[in-house]
Amino acid sequence: MAAFQLRVSDYLFTPKLIPTLVTLILFPVLISLGLWQLDRADEKREIDHGIQLAIAKIPLKLNEIKLGTKETKEILLQEVYRPVTVSGKYDNNNQFLLDNRTHLGKPGYHVLTPFKFDSTFQSDKQASSHAVLINRGWITYNGTRDNIPSIEVDDNDRKILGQIKQEADAIVLNDDDKKAVQNSNNPKLIQSIQIKELNKGLDYQLLPIIIELNKQDKDGFIREWQPYYGSIDKHNAYALQWFAMAAILLFLFIRLNTKKN
Repeated sequence: MAAFQLRVSDYLFTPKLIPTLVTLILFPVLISLGLWQLDRADEKREIDHGIQLAIAKIPLKLNEIKLGTKETKEILLQEVYRPVTVSGKYDNNNQFLLDNRTHLGKPGYHVLTPFKFDSTFQSDKQASSHAVLINRGWITYNGTRDNIPSIEVDDNDRKILGQIKQEADAIVLNDDDKKAVQNSNNPKLIQSIQIKELNKGLDYQLLPIIIELNKQDKDGFIREWQPYYGSIDKHNAYALQWFAMAAILLFLFIRLNTKKN
C-alpha cells in the first residue's frame, strides 16, 4: 500500500516510493539546468551589448597610444571590436599564412602582415620597435603549399582602417612546430596566432591584438569577416528544452500514479 494517497473527485493519486524519489531528484535538476541556460543567455546579451557599443565608437587612433608599457595590452584589449586607424607601412618581408581557413567551403589561408608604426605619425619614441598584425583576408589553396597567390604589398606609407580583434585561444605548439615556424621562408605558414611565438622571428614587437582590415582597403583579399554571435537564442532554446523535460517528467509522474476510482 502506498504511504500517501490523494483523492480528487473520481481520481486517486497514489505515488510509489521509487518514482517519487526519482522525480524529487530529477525535477529540481532539470529546472536548475534551465535557469543556468537563462543566466548564460543574459551573460551573452551583456557581451553583445558591449560589442555593439564598441562598434559604434569613433575609430581609435592607434598612433596616439603609448607603446611599450605594461598598461598597453590592457588598454587595447578593452577596445576589442572597436574601429581603429593606424599609419605606417607594411613589412612585406615577414608575412604569415594562417592555415586551415575556409571560405564558401573551400580551403585556404588568412594573410597576416605586420604593419610597422612610422615615427613620423607616432608620438611615442618607441614606435619604430613596434608593429601590429593586420589580417588582410582570405586567399585560396591551390593544391600545394608551394603554389599560393601573390600576397606582396609595397612598403609605402599609408593609413589603414580596420577593427580590433584579440588573438583567439591558440593550439599550443610543440618544440618541433616552433622551430618549423621560425625556420620557414617568407611567408611563414602557421597553424594558430601566437603573438609571443611570432615575435621571436622579428626585430620588433607585435602588439597583443590583430586588426581585421576594412573591406574597402585595396591591399586586402576576400574579407567576409564574421560578426560576433553570442548564441543568445541557442541558450534560450536549451532553457526551454530543460523546462519542457521537467514538465513532462512531472506530468508522467502524476499520470502514472493516478487511477480513476
